[in-house]
Amino acid sequence: MIDISNENVLVDYLINKKVINKNDNYSLVNCKGGVSGIVILVKLEDRSLIVKQALAKLNVKEDWQCDPGRMEIEEKSNRVYHRIVPDCAPKVFQYDNENYIYIREAAPDNCTMWKTDLMGGLLDFSVAEKSIRSLAMVHNQCAGDSEVRKTFGDKQIFIELRISPYIEFTIKKYPEISAFAQPIINELTESQITLVHADYSPKNILVYDRKICIIDFEVAHYGHPSFDLAFFSNHLILKSVKNKEWADSYINMLKYMLKIYFNEINFMSSTELEFSTVRLLSLLMLARIDGKSPVEYLTTEDDKNLVRNMVFEIINKEVISFETALSLVLEHINQYKARF
Repeated sequence: MIDISNENVLVDYLINKKVINKNDNYSLVNCKGGVSGIVILVKLEDRSLIVKQALAKLNVKEDWQCDPGRMEIEEKSNRVYHRIVPDCAPKVFQYDNENYIYIREAAPDNCTMWKTDLMGGLLDFSVAEKSIRSLAMVHNQCAGDSEVRKTFGDKQIFIELRISPYIEFTIKKYPEISAFAQPIINELTESQITLVHADYSPKNILVYDRKICIIDFEVAHYGHPSFDLAFFSNHLILKSVKNKEWADSYINMLKYMLKIYFNEINFMSSTELEFSTVRLLSLLMLARIDGKSPVEYLTTEDDKNLVRNMVFEIINKEVISFETALSLVLEHINQYKARF
């Protein structure tokens, strides 16, 4: 397998694949900071491309291995998203299954990660609406689609990149919640309801001119939609812990998005989905503190303990509604703020 982090190797590869011509004016930018792959931005005179290659060992502190063949999942799921929400997902150009490389359209130069905006206190409800409506459209249209189910039925990558490092790894630190967690794991691994992105977060939603570009589809599978809802909700909750002065705004935005989503879905009971999502949410909150991939912006023990306290109250009180869970989150944050 070639190594596209080597610029000479990459240039030869792109010329051989007829992506660029040796006489073209182009520049290469290594988009550093990714956990699961090498990402290079190729800037040409008339367009920009992203070239991505999966890593077998992920860039985290813990030992974390995963099949680089997940790039094929990313390429295929990216195509599904582009078909259903073409204005919100990039176009795919090609995939190389020998070197685990896929090439897609790049977002415009003026794009930013939605995560960056949110961390800076810019809460654009138009972006929030586009993001959640896109997810609802994909979930609706892929539910019951036998071809999509066949293509994405293998959950091995999801287990390796989400179930094992996020949930099972965390349970080893907190064996007292194993009885609570096991039915959730079973539901995630056994359900076949719709196409699940499984990395749907503000980090993977790029924003430009109040438009969005959804990226990073490598963990996609045909499973339970609660994972996308819980995964996304978790990010806004954790940001409310980091930026406590904006906590009410983060939670209001999340409530707004959840209302849109539950009003639009038509493939399963909203009550059933909310129940599954809230229970999973507590595990993911804990996982981003004590799992293999903790969020980088919650660094103090006070903040980590604040999240842990939220989680165990949600679990111990058997909370099953978003309204109760989010009220509890704000209650804990406000109590913390009152002490200082």
